[in-house]
Amino acid sequence: MSSVSQRTATASIWTISGKFLARMLDFVSLLVLARLLSPADFGLVAIATSVLVIVEAVLDLPLTQALMRQPSPSDEMFATAFTLSLLRGAAIGLLMIFISWPMALIYDDNRLFALVAVLSIAPAMRSMISPRMVLFMQHFDFKREFALDLITKGSTLLFGVGVAATTGSYWGLAIGAVAGPTAAMITSYVFAPMRPAFSLSEWKRFQDMISWNTVSQVLNSVNWQLDRLLLPRFSGLSTFGAYSVADNIAGIPYQTFVGPLLRPLMAAFSTVEDRRNLVAAYLKATNAITFVAAPILIALAMLAEPTVRILVGEKWASAAPILQWLCLVSLLGLPTNIMPALAMVLDNTRSLALRMFAEFAVRVPVTILGIAYFQVAGALGARIIAVLVAYAVSLVITRRLIGASFAAQLNAYCRPLVASLPMILFLFWAEPMLAAMPTGLNLIVGLALCGGTGAAIFWVFALLMWQILGRPDGIETIVVQRLMPRRNGVLTS
Repeated sequence: MSSVSQRTATASIWTISGKFLARMLDFVSLLVLARLLSPADFGLVAIATSVLVIVEAVLDLPLTQALMRQPSPSDEMFATAFTLSLLRGAAIGLLMIFISWPMALIYDDNRLFALVAVLSIAPAMRSMISPRMVLFMQHFDFKREFALDLITKGSTLLFGVGVAATTGSYWGLAIGAVAGPTAAMITSYVFAPMRPAFSLSEWKRFQDMISWNTVSQVLNSVNWQLDRLLLPRFSGLSTFGAYSVADNIAGIPYQTFVGPLLRPLMAAFSTVEDRRNLVAAYLKATNAITFVAAPILIALAMLAEPTVRILVGEKWASAAPILQWLCLVSLLGLPTNIMPALAMVLDNTRSLALRMFAEFAVRVPVTILGIAYFQVAGALGARIIAVLVAYAVSLVITRRLIGASFAAQLNAYCRPLVASLPMILFLFWAEPMLAAMPTGLNLIVGLALCGGTGAAIFWVFALLMWQILGRPDGIETIVVQRLMPRRNGVLTS
């Protein structure tokens, strides 16, 4: 287990570093584009991308996960994966072009026809990424994925900002969304050369995982995109643009720290055969993800107003309170992100579909009624209710899958939250001073100092709790071992 933990930690460092730098490029892109374009421009593109996300999810194929389950994937398996992915990309493109006119009529905006058609190129490019990239993941080698992330986001920034600066148009957002996947596709064949071949001879290797995963993805996409589809019908494009930008900012901690951890964790779960060790690995993963992401989400929520002013400007002030609530939703949903990886490794995607259905059954009616009567507030309330239901169901399913008790699961999640209480008090004291500052260098420096001080307070208290509780196995152990020499054994012995 120790060697697997160390390999997982190393892989996680590479993936998180790549995603962090990629998010920094996203930050720059968002900062520049928000000043070049209007909230209405962002709202228009958000409508098109929301529909595209749903279509991509409905036609999602877990090809990487299926390949990772094979100790030594054959050339025929890679050819089958490439063929299935290519068929998926073509189907998405054709379907998006087909529904572009109805979308233009529903939202009463003819610009959506051409916009949707161009955006449909992005999934086509993603579908052609070399499937042999999975070989590096199987060996916990995420250096190339690190480089791929930077190339993707760098291309998005370069082309998106370039077009927006030249034209002053929402087309900057669209061109950037296409340029990134195109660059990733080309680069993947440099890292993992493969001669494209068409075959479905190994279809059976993918069939079982695809069937239940498709159900899960359909339900999940509706769960997380329904509010973005309904809000433009009940609020203006500017309001929806603010909601969309807040949602994008709130999603950065997940995309930077949580999402990147899932692939190394899935690789780690697949190497554990003993049930007791699998329970320990799962609880450690829950604990680690919460320790990494919780303080960031809490700081972002409590400092939302100055953060929004610095990142996207005064005209986006209405996004700040939305950002606060969306960060709360992400915080509550942190432990639910581990269960899908576990279900995939145990070849029990049916359980994942069950969780998505439970969330779907609650979220759809609550979202429809909430938005119809309360617009943005209703959408936020629906998200909170749905994520609580998803967590409750995840607790039950995880107990059935590996036998982890409710108490153990809750403890792995709540320990980092308790450690964040002193940081919350500090940020509660500091936020009014930041809110009173005008936008400028002083505010940037003040925000950075408050965020850094809050993080330091969090980790000091977290390590103090770790000592008091008898140094339980968790991310604190890894942090201490990496930061302190083993011979200096007060904490590590």
